[in-house]
Amino acid sequence: AKNPAGWQEALSMVDPAADGLVIAVNGQMPDGEDLSWLWDVRFETFGKTAVVAAGERATDLGVRLTYAGVPHTTVPDPLYAIASCPPGRVEVLANYTAFRDLKAALDAKAVARAGAGEATGV
Repeated sequence: AKNPAGWQEALSMVDPAADGLVIAVNGQMPDGEDLSWLWDVRFETFGKTAVVAAGERATDLGVRLTYAGVPHTTVPDPLYAIASCPPGRVEVLANYTAFRDLKAALDAKAVARAGAGEATGV
């Protein structure tokens, strides 16, 4: 999602039964460096889902979530943010570069695990 309308649509697809929700926001050129549009997104309703603000601009997102009255934690690293959620299903909502960075981190982790498995014969 890249603008308030896109975020509203994405937020409408978040399963309220999810155990955790990581919202990751970066402010790189492809995303747009000005994140003032976050104030036009309605973040107010997540029920009992644990919410974690992540990404390069996690602190800015955390401020917005605080003003929306959303209990949350702030964990800038998306992998650690996912790991910080309660056990169960975690949904991730992110802008373009935050998803790109998360995918790269997950791919690197998978390669490292595969390499460790080959080295140990597992």
